[in-house]
Amino acid sequence: MRAALVTLVLSGCMTTLSEPHSAEHVAAMREATRHHHHGRFEEAAESWEVAARSADRRVDRDEADNRRARTNRRRDRDREALELLDDIGQREPLSRRTVRARFDAALIRLELGETSRAHETLERILRERPGDGPAGRSLRLLLDARSAEEQLAFVRELYERVGDTDLGDDLLFTEAELLAGAGDRPGAIRVFERIVVAHPYPHGQRWDDSLWRLADLAQESGDHEAAIVYLRRMIEPHTLSVVPGSHTLPRFPAAGLRIARIYRDELDDPEHAAESFRAMRDEFGSSALRDDALYELGAMWLDRGRVGEGCAVLREVVAAYEVGHPRRLAARRLDSDCAD
Repeated sequence: MRAALVTLVLSGCMTTLSEPHSAEHVAAMREATRHHHHGRFEEAAESWEVAARSADRRVDRDEADNRRARTNRRRDRDREALELLDDIGQREPLSRRTVRARFDAALIRLELGETSRAHETLERILRERPGDGPAGRSLRLLLDARSAEEQLAFVRELYERVGDTDLGDDLLFTEAELLAGAGDRPGAIRVFERIVVAHPYPHGQRWDDSLWRLADLAQESGDHEAAIVYLRRMIEPHTLSVVPGSHTLPRFPAAGLRIARIYRDELDDPEHAAESFRAMRDEFGSSALRDDALYELGAMWLDRGRVGEGCAVLREVVAAYEVGHPRRLAARRLDSDCAD
């Protein structure tokens, strides 16, 4: 058994350690699901109620009541749904449905115009359960209800309380964007750099976004070399391939391609651009941007009058990729510029 559990953990699979014991509950859940699937919401709600009453475990009762609340929403019975969600949200101890029930109840109250109580619930989620899924959406809803100045004060105060949770880098990222929007470029840079240090790869969710934005700010100020440094810093963990738990983020190949474009367009350095286009293609073997990099390399040489090199690269694009926009562009340029 120990070996089996270790295998499940290592494979990333979740196992159900127990099943509902009540046959009546299981039957009612199946019946309710069938009714709901066929649009018979009245009958579904009745069956969810039977399932909740007959559940012999708290988790099963929560699940049945949650589904009944959703069905009541489909029946335009928001108050009945709200009553069920409030009940789930108040049960102790917390279960996997507790925080979601509180969040759904807050959404209903926002629709009903009960803004103050809805915001109280959303703030409670942020302060008490910042690592749970609804926390991010709760933050966005609360920010939308505040002015820019109030948003800045709110995220700073909240970071002091929950900055060491998964929500921490979202709070800092919001702060940095608010500062950038207000024209405080040095302040924004300081906060983006703080994210990179305090919430690093591979666990930081805003680490790569922060480096990308730092590159944006560097380019906006005309410091293209600094932008390249930030982008190379983003790619470095993938290049080294030694960080535990590391994986290729979507920003990585985009950063490699951006480096090449900066060399080509901003620094007028075709040799380093060519090196970077090739490096991007070789480094990220599964990226959908590889053909873009290769096509742009060939087009760059053609545009600079190095026809032989450009045509050779474009032929490589056509040979290596059967479909895609870069391949079509390469084929056109081969016809127009490399006919001889």
